[in-house]
Amino acid sequence: MKKIIFFLLALLSFTACQKEVVQPKVYGRYVPERKDDFAWENEYAAFRMYGPALRPENPSNGVDLWLKASPELVVDSFYYREHVLGLPYHINYGKGLDCYKVGHTCGCGGLVVLTEEEGNYKTWIGGPYDRWEILEQTPERFVFRLEYDSLFVAGHVLQESITITAEADNAMNKAEVVLTEQSPMSNDQLPILYVGGGVYLHDTIDHFEVYHKLGTVFYEEDALSDKTAAKMNFDYNGSTSQGRIYITVQTPDADITDIQDGNLVAVKEYTLGDTLTYYFGASWSEWHDLR
Repeated sequence: MKKIIFFLLALLSFTACQKEVVQPKVYGRYVPERKDDFAWENEYAAFRMYGPALRPENPSNGVDLWLKASPELVVDSFYYREHVLGLPYHINYGKGLDCYKVGHTCGCGGLVVLTEEEGNYKTWIGGPYDRWEILEQTPERFVFRLEYDSLFVAGHVLQESITITAEADNAMNKAEVVLTEQSPMSNDQLPILYVGGGVYLHDTIDHFEVYHKLGTVFYEEDALSDKTAAKMNFDYNGSTSQGRIYITVQTPDADITDIQDGNLVAVKEYTLGDTLTYYFGASWSEWHDLR
């Protein structure tokens, strides 16, 4: 009898523990197997930023976007499929795909710095990060920081620290940016800086909106605007369409919400050493909540 009671208590205890298991909705990690990528995701989309091993390819401090078909976490499976199975994540096999091209741009919500020169604005984009740090990782929240030693702006070298927070049930990432001057490369005074988030406008510009009062920009494009991704998907499944991408950037109290050097930006006047907060996020027309 005692054995039966002990077994029942053990079973109840195990069942209770099973009920307490929480399936993560947010995830991220450093990815050394893909040239120091730093990738993260929540239910709605996945993102990555580029690290020092990719420096010879002249990447930016911009944000790359991976489209997801459902809330299922996909970052690890995408990398595994690409680097172990040899199946490119630029093709949609049913879970989503990487069809967004960044190059040396701000990409999907990356940091943009503007300076004014003779009545015109000039855009400054940085290179890959130098250091990373995970600050918080729970099933509902992921916070990390990337440090950049050399952001070149108007003859000056700035250091960039960006802390990004991704949360469950929230399509927008929070970015907190601090810029400091590392060393001047010239005797010229650093001009006024306008800092915030931006979206690179690809060649096929179908639709964009600018909300000046809210400091918000919105951009929509064909998911296969990148010709390489379009050809790979057509060769695989004969499809010429993978739906539409929707991208939003918000910089509260932005001074400039406009197109600058091919980027749709929301930036505000910035003082070195201050913390500037902006938000960015994306979604896909083919996303479905299957829960």
